[in-house]
Order: sequence, then C-alpha cells, then structure tokens
Amino acid sequence: MLKYGSERPDFDIETHWRLEARPEELTAIVLDPELIHRWCPAVFMGSELVARGGADGLGMAIRLYTKGFLPHAFFFVARIVDLVPHRSMTIAVSGDFDGAGFLTVEPGPGGICAASLRWRVRVAHPYVRRFVPVFRPVLAANHKWAARRAHRLLQEEVFRRRRLSNAFVEAKPTFPHNLAPFRAWQRRRAAHRGWRVSNME
Repeated sequence: MLKYGSERPDFDIETHWRLEARPEELTAIVLDPELIHRWCPAVFMGSELVARGGADGLGMAIRLYTKGFLPHAFFFVARIVDLVPHRSMTIAVSGDFDGAGFLTVEPGPGGICAASLRWRVRVAHPYVRRFVPVFRPVLAANHKWAARRAHRLLQEEVFRRRRLSNAFVEAKPTFPHNLAPFRAWQRRRAAHRGWRVSNME
C-alpha cells in the first residue's frame, strides 16, 4: 500500500465542503456504510461491509463500487485506520486505488460544519493505470465531479435523517451506468471479485 506521505501518488486532491450538519450527524452517516449506495447512488453504486470494527468506527472496512462521469467504474476497499471521534479519520484504500483519504470536520457557527477530504492515491487498476500520464487532468476532473455530487447528496442525507424519512433522494448514475446491460456487466465484474451483487444498483 502507498504509505501516507512516503511515496509520490498519482493524485493528491483536496476537496472542501460546507455542510449544515453537526459533526455527530456526519459520523453517524459514515459509520452506516451499507446505506451509502442508497443515499449517494450517483457516485456509489454498491457498498458492502467487510468488518464492523470498534464502536467508534476504528477498523471498519467496506467494499465500494464507485464511478464519476467517465464510463469506467472502480472497486476498492476502504478501511478506517485512525480517527479522532467526530473530528478526523484516516481511511486506507486498496484495490483499484491504493493510498489513503484524510477526512476532517470542524464545527462552526450557525450549525455549519467545514469538512475537507484529501484524496492521496495511486491508480492500481491495470487498464486505467496506463492512461494516467496522458489523462491525469481528466481523471482529476472525474474525482471532483464525484465529490460535488457526494457533497450535495450527503447534505440531503443529513436532512433525510432529521425528518426520520425512509425516502432517499433520486440520484441515479449517469451514462453508461444507467443502462441495464452495462450494470449487468458490472455486476458480473463484482461477482468475479467476490462481491455480494444483490446490493448493487
């Protein structure tokens, strides 16, 4: 695995969000990983708990099946390896990405949180990796596209939970992942990797 800061990653991208939320609300969402593909299906098309970890989330591991605006999808495992409750966590990733994400949350006035995510990874997928030197700006834009949608849908999930609603926001994947034959092919890819494909959109 790419160690935190010890090697040069393909991407080192930091995203900043402002959210109408308490840090504890965001923690509750992060520690409920099996719903990620329900409230954020535009980015996360499948999520599967691998290990529950401790009560605070340390050691939790989940498999994620994600996409941006590009036609390719990524499979990787995310594991919480360090945290300060309701303030920060380090998430090690392995699979099609290799590296780490660093999430921090700072409460502010008026019930607004400032959140930042630093995504420091190298691309390990053998097919996509060969295009990194040429298409680095496009791949970075793909990540930022996904981050913008995740930001909006995370805010909607905070509001949904406050309303105690069972209705998730409709935010289906974009082309070509919205096509049934493409989704079927991706489910076969997931099954080949040992996923439970029943929870994939």
